[in-house]
Order: sequence, then C-alpha cells, then structure tokens
Amino acid sequence: MALTLLSQDPALICAADSSLRVAPRSIHVWAFDLKASPACLEQCRQTLCGVERARAARFVHAASGEDFVVAHGVLRHLLGRYTGTAARDLMFSPGANGKPALYGPGRAGDDISFNLSHSHSRALIAVSNRREIGIDLEKIKPGVKALAIARRYFASTELAAIETAPASLQAATFFRYWVAKEALLKGAGIGLRFPIDEFEVQFEGGNLRASVRSREPSRLAGDWTLQMLPVETGWAAALAARGADWTVRLQNPDHVPALDAPM
Repeated sequence: MALTLLSQDPALICAADSSLRVAPRSIHVWAFDLKASPACLEQCRQTLCGVERARAARFVHAASGEDFVVAHGVLRHLLGRYTGTAARDLMFSPGANGKPALYGPGRAGDDISFNLSHSHSRALIAVSNRREIGIDLEKIKPGVKALAIARRYFASTELAAIETAPASLQAATFFRYWVAKEALLKGAGIGLRFPIDEFEVQFEGGNLRASVRSREPSRLAGDWTLQMLPVETGWAAALAARGADWTVRLQNPDHVPALDAPM
C-alpha cells in the first residue's frame, strides 16, 4: 500500500505533550491544516513572541494572519517537544542567510534543524538532527503557464521533461520541479536570490528522488539530495537535505503509525 502523508488537525498536534526525538539519519515530516478552531487559534497565538504577533497583525486579510498564527504556533509546539522547552520560551535567530534557527542561553535545541512551508491553508514542517534541510509545499494549479515559466527560469533538461510530458501531466511535472527547487533554496537559506536556472534537479527513475548539479558550487553546494513527499492528489511537496544518508519519517496522526517513506 502506498504511503500518504496525512494532514492533521492542528488542535491534535497542540494537545500532545510527549517528548520527541529525531535520530541523526532521520528527518521527521509533519503535515497539518491551518484552519483551526477558535480555541486552537488562541492557544497558538499565546505561544508567539511579540514580533510574530506583529507580523500576523500586518496581513491585509485576517484569514492570512490566522494561517500565520497557526503555522508558527504549531511549529513552536513541535520544537518545544523536540527540545524540552516551553513553546513560548523558544527564541529564534536568523542565520547568515536569514534562515531561522533556535538560539538562547541554556537551550536544548543545538541538535535541531527545521523548516516550515505552507500553501492554501495547509502546512508542512520538517525536523532533523543538525542536518540542513528545506521543505516546500504547493497546490497544483492546472492552469499554470508551465512551459512559459520553465522556458524562462528552468534548466534545459528540466524544460525538456515538462515539454515531453503528456498535456494532462504538464502542470504536475512543472510543480514537481518547482517544489524541488524551492525546497533546495530554502534549505540552503538563499531563496530566489539565487537564479533557479543556475542549478539542475536530476530525478532518478520513478521521479521520487533527485540529485543536484550546481553551476555555482561556491554559492550552492551540489551535495544536496531531494525527495518528493507522498502528499494527496492535487498537491506537490519536496524535501531537500544535505547528503544522501537519510530517510523520511512521516509523522501521521496518533491513530496511524509513523511511517518511513522509501528512499
């Protein structure tokens, strides 16, 4: 039976308080909805720092602000369980490239790396032991101008894969490359400041796992590995991590055992 990463009710995640541990060669991936009950929304809001609350308040649309609150509240709750620290006491600092990291005197998060992605009221969080990681989630838009975007921004081999895909699969093929590239740039902490045609995603058979060929290794190393995540139909998600000696552990709801995705 194929594995699927199930999207959880954020209230169920925030209700759990057992400690969590991620092994050195494992990466945990959590999926959850951003539409929360009023009680869960308030619980998440109470864990945020003043800067995060201010950011949430600046959103033009209230729903977007609430999505931010839930995404970052759940992130804090999970990181608190991994580090043994109260969610509201966690402190974050932007790294050299602006990628958030845990910091603070006496913290228990020295071994924890993490990344968050959200799209259309859903979110993914990846957690690892020290290993640099990035994650991206996108809702597949059938009407996307896949070929026009790929011709302008993608490497020639990536464009060829999209061009040769059946018309019904072109959007899904485009988003497979898009989330893989986004996850990699987020993992490296450089975002779209790095031209996305300056590196090539090279998928292996089955299009589930990929390596990277970078034209600027001084800015973007070529030792990253990409793994597509088994999300529901109509979505695309990818995980990027340094090295190749890791596996993905899908953190599904409590009544469904956690599952190791095949690598």
